[in-house]
Amino acid sequence: MKNRNLIYSLVFAFVGSTFMMASCEEELIGPEKANTPTNNFELFWKTFDEHYGLFEVKNIDWKAIHDQFRSKINDQITDEELYSVLSDMLVLLNDNHLNLYPTNGTLPVFPGGVLSYRNGKLEILKVQDDYDLEVDKTYTSGYQQLTENIGYGKLPNNLAYVNIKGTDGLKQVENQMEKIMADIADTQGVVLDIRGFYGGYDPVSQYLAGCFASSRKLYMTTRKRNGPAHGDFTEIMEWYVTPKTAKPYTKSVIMLTSRFTQSAGETFALAMKQFDHIITLGDTTAGSFSDNPNFELYNSWMFSVSVGDYRAPDGISYEGTGLLPDKYAKTAKSDLLNGKDIVLEKAIQLLNQ
Repeated sequence: MKNRNLIYSLVFAFVGSTFMMASCEEELIGPEKANTPTNNFELFWKTFDEHYGLFEVKNIDWKAIHDQFRSKINDQITDEELYSVLSDMLVLLNDNHLNLYPTNGTLPVFPGGVLSYRNGKLEILKVQDDYDLEVDKTYTSGYQQLTENIGYGKLPNNLAYVNIKGTDGLKQVENQMEKIMADIADTQGVVLDIRGFYGGYDPVSQYLAGCFASSRKLYMTTRKRNGPAHGDFTEIMEWYVTPKTAKPYTKSVIMLTSRFTQSAGETFALAMKQFDHIITLGDTTAGSFSDNPNFELYNSWMFSVSVGDYRAPDGISYEGTGLLPDKYAKTAKSDLLNGKDIVLEKAIQLLNQ
């Protein structure tokens, strides 16, 4: 996903024009059911049952989850109680791409953050506090924000810093990346920071990865749910990364990742990890690769469903687990408040060795 504030402001307009909502489907095949907690619960469960693409990957018994929570549902429960049940069901799917958007009252978006597990305990990380682009800019000279989501500057000892936090339009990205690649061609190494890369459009991520590719390589396969059975999918689509721009950068690259590197940010990271001249440093990525269209309940609440099965070229799915860095490092919030980025400093140290 892109910046969450932007998503929340656009999601309803986008969804209304792009996806066939579940409640609309009900209207097409018969009278819409009454807006009751029971009917909303059943529609929520059924929509996942027919569209979610990761039941088999995660070995989830969705029928058992239905039976587990059905006893908590009746037509006298409050919106807050219904919200609690649906949220608890989403948590069991361990999927950062699943959100519940209540459209009435004061209930918040759930989860509205990145799921994280520490010592077996679930945390929802609402605000990223291990990275701050404004701090990182202080390490550079001549930093330029070329697009909303792409910027770069020079680091000491003939190194470069490139920051990607999302995907702009492909043509715009192509034009600006040609400029960046030409400008950093003579540097000795690059720090590529995607710790704030919250998502976007996979084909643009594919192009961006090609700016650092030394050869053509398979980096991902995808398929989408297309039938009522949990194993019903489209044919597998293969994704390749190939060298792009006049001067792809094939010298040493340290790529910085975090728990907030997700969605199209993760497919980008997956492509980059196919090359030996690229080392990843930082934290494990979010573990949310699939597309996630939105659906609607009878009460007008919206919710997203991951419909795809995205895998690395060796057939492994990293949904729910994320991509491990080659070297682990994390900057503490206290360091950022003091103007220091420990991960960036470690990357510079590695490139200077």
